Amino acid sequence: MTTLVGRRSELAALRRLVDTAGAPSATEIVGDPGIGKTRLLDELAEYARRCGRLVLRGRAAEFEGRVPFGLVADALDDVDPAALEGEDLGLVRSLRTGPAEPVERYRVHRAVCALLGALARPSGLVLILDDMHWADDGSIELVEYLLRHPARGRVLLVVAHRPRQTPDHLRAVLARAVRSGATARVPLRPLTRADVDELFADEAPERRRRLYSASGGNPFYLRALAELAAGDLVPAAAAVEGEVPESVRSALLAELCRLTPRQLLVTRACAVAGDRVEAGLIARTAELDLAEVLPVLDELAAHDVIRPVPPGNRFEFRHPLVRRVAYDAAGAGWRIGAHVRTAAALRAAGAPAAELAHHVERSAQRGDAEAIMSLREAGAATLHRSPAVAAHWLETALRLVPDDPAALLVRLDLLGMTARALVLSGRLADSRDALDELRRLVPAGMAEIRAQTTAYGAAVERLLGRHAEARAQLRAALAELPDQDGPAALALKIGLATGVAMRAEPGLDRDWPSAAVAAARRLDDRVALACSLALSVVTAHMNGLANEEVAAWLDESAALTDALPDGELAPVVESLVWLASAETCQERLDDASRHLVRALDIAQTTGQSHVVNYIHGMFGARYLLDGQLARAAAHYEDELDAAYLTGSDAQRSLALRNQCMLAIVAGDAENAVRLGREALACAAEGQFATARLATGTLGGAYLLAGDPAKCVELVTDASGGQDLWVVDPVERSNWYLTLAMAEAALGHPKDAGAWADRAFTHAAGLPRRTGLAHLARAHALLPDDPAAAATEAQRAVELLCGADDRIAAGLANVVAGTAHAASSHREAAGQRFAAAVALFEECGAPHQVENALREQQRTNARYRLTTRELATLRLLAESLTADAIARRLGITVGTIHKHLASLYRKLGTSDRLETVLCAQRLGLLPGNTGPAGPDLHRVHAARR
Repeated sequence: MTTLVGRRSELAALRRLVDTAGAPSATEIVGDPGIGKTRLLDELAEYARRCGRLVLRGRAAEFEGRVPFGLVADALDDVDPAALEGEDLGLVRSLRTGPAEPVERYRVHRAVCALLGALARPSGLVLILDDMHWADDGSIELVEYLLRHPARGRVLLVVAHRPRQTPDHLRAVLARAVRSGATARVPLRPLTRADVDELFADEAPERRRRLYSASGGNPFYLRALAELAAGDLVPAAAAVEGEVPESVRSALLAELCRLTPRQLLVTRACAVAGDRVEAGLIARTAELDLAEVLPVLDELAAHDVIRPVPPGNRFEFRHPLVRRVAYDAAGAGWRIGAHVRTAAALRAAGAPAAELAHHVERSAQRGDAEAIMSLREAGAATLHRSPAVAAHWLETALRLVPDDPAALLVRLDLLGMTARALVLSGRLADSRDALDELRRLVPAGMAEIRAQTTAYGAAVERLLGRHAEARAQLRAALAELPDQDGPAALALKIGLATGVAMRAEPGLDRDWPSAAVAAARRLDDRVALACSLALSVVTAHMNGLANEEVAAWLDESAALTDALPDGELAPVVESLVWLASAETCQERLDDASRHLVRALDIAQTTGQSHVVNYIHGMFGARYLLDGQLARAAAHYEDELDAAYLTGSDAQRSLALRNQCMLAIVAGDAENAVRLGREALACAAEGQFATARLATGTLGGAYLLAGDPAKCVELVTDASGGQDLWVVDPVERSNWYLTLAMAEAALGHPKDAGAWADRAFTHAAGLPRRTGLAHLARAHALLPDDPAAAATEAQRAVELLCGADDRIAAGLANVVAGTAHAASSHREAAGQRFAAAVALFEECGAPHQVENALREQQRTNARYRLTTRELATLRLLAESLTADAIARRLGITVGTIHKHLASLYRKLGTSDRLETVLCAQRLGLLPGNTGPAGPDLHRVHAARR
């Protein structure tokens, strides 16, 4: 059975991946239990080492799947992460023990990814993760991250798993990676009859036939069945698909039964104690002295029941199926006692709660206070490293709490922790259920706790995209309160005000932000007042108000917040986010940055990762406004990675939509359309409110790509009416500008002017918004009155530069240049285009540079060509000869040759084909207004 047969093509495919170490950068090996995945991985690892690759290997275990990052930590056990520096080094070292303080999980993923890239230098790296179907949730999240963000360098990730036992979401991620070409798939099928004949060449043909029939060609089953008598070889077809046949289980059990009583006891103790377990723990589980156990371990190793794990102080079963049979064969009562002894031994050795929680779970009785506390400690310890694991331990503890009024506070505490763990792990619907139960159990006398629970539940509903349900719950809870002016009512009013500021509803029966402000003032609650004032500012801007009173609200909110210590703000860190949002609305970007930095620091320190993606989204929007595109991109990438971990498609859609906005601002039409479509598909699947934002933003992407009609269709469908109430107040001016540009491009100057008028109404005197309104009007005027358009664009440049919106100022310079050229002010036009290019280069926006150069070239050509030259150009595009063009236009062939020579000179071309292609790129021919071709890089280089 040491011979590898029947895997020639699979092994060749894996070797090719090692040799190329390019795309795909990952592969999955799939197959049923015992089919030979691990054996194939042995061959792959040996080949990779011979090729000079570093090989790291980890394996998950059936009963130890609740240790955070256990599989990945196993693979990195012998690796020195000293190649990393700073925070990354600490994060990798914390895989086993957990970080010293809460940290977003995607930062751990990035640190491991960076380590893999460092280890791959210079010879390459193969990372093998076996039995992925049993992996802990933290390791699964990390693998998902590595599939989305492959490590740099020659890194090959190999994942082996049983597809029927693999979690659905991991299977879906792997399937998407395979479809995209990022991951290869190597399915292992049963051995053929010829393979079995080769393995058992010394057996009689009839014996080989029976072995093949009974094993179904499964290599592990073959080994287990090889010693059975012919009459016991039942055909494998009798077994359920994917399950181990009963005959194989019987064969393994018979193998164990041949052991001595002492050997069988140690085997069962080893099965209970753990995977790759130390001899001392096996002894304590078996209630034997270590000196008695050591020779027995040698005997079991000689029988190949267990095997020593280098460097030799730990032991594992030869195959997980052997361990499963040994565990099941031990009596249920004996197993409970064994788990109790293992837990006690680990506790005495000072093992972390998460390590002994598995044994507590399998041995504790209902009402066991010590067990409940151990599981709670395990949940608290793993909350930020692997919240899915934490949720499991906390839910297990809840099942042990007796239905006793004396235990109510314990149950409430566990329910609150469970709800938080479920949110952090992305199980939002389950978290909502836990909060519902918590709210039901909270005594009537604890009105404030009930209100806070309802407010938190409403936040979870919004994460699920269920804004109407959130509003209904808050209103119902408020109506039940006897005291409508107390702290409990205030918490609910802030929740309702938050829904208003999030633009969850166009019409209100009450001004909830103002109601929250009034309640906070009555109660002299500074934290609540600061938050309520910020919500009022955002709501005012949403309604087109930006007067002195609104500015005073913002001043008061900022002053209150700055005077509060972090400890008081930590429970309501969202208030800092709303303050930064209000400051962004009021165009106070430096103040917004300062408060976002503080919000992120508090959220990270207190482990509130459910708000981190919002904070990074706000940071991205803030840096987008002044053209710091690299910083905006970094924050939007953080937002997307954090959104994936929330489990909320609504949040993922929002993050993708923000990246679409970044691509639009950067002038990258291709990526803008792709990201917009992804965002819309993600939102539409769950019927989330973010679908409207994604739809409108996709419209802007289509405008950039040269399809103004599609832009108008999508933006107007998504806008929520002419006032664009669904759009963030900061972005609303951009949407008005987008619609004005699209209508102008379609030849509808009147409609374009109407959108510009609305932009002025919304501007409320703020410099940036007013500048965008002037830019919208410039687009509306450009076709019929270029001189007036130039004036409007120039005013836009002044205002936008004053507001430090460099990208928008660059776009305004492009329009000013186009307008000046149309008015025959060539020198002024050249200055405006040069100013636009300088601004775009300063922001690191090469696509916008290319767009500006293309527009300058198109504009120059458009206003330099005569009517006869344009007519000649259009006929040239029909592939007509000079004689045919002359006959069509009724002029001499010599005149046509003069027109052609002039076209070559003005367009910088040398022949007919190049002239037509250049004219198409410049939009001088009907139906050709698409993005610039590759020669624009040459034009740009020549200009520089």
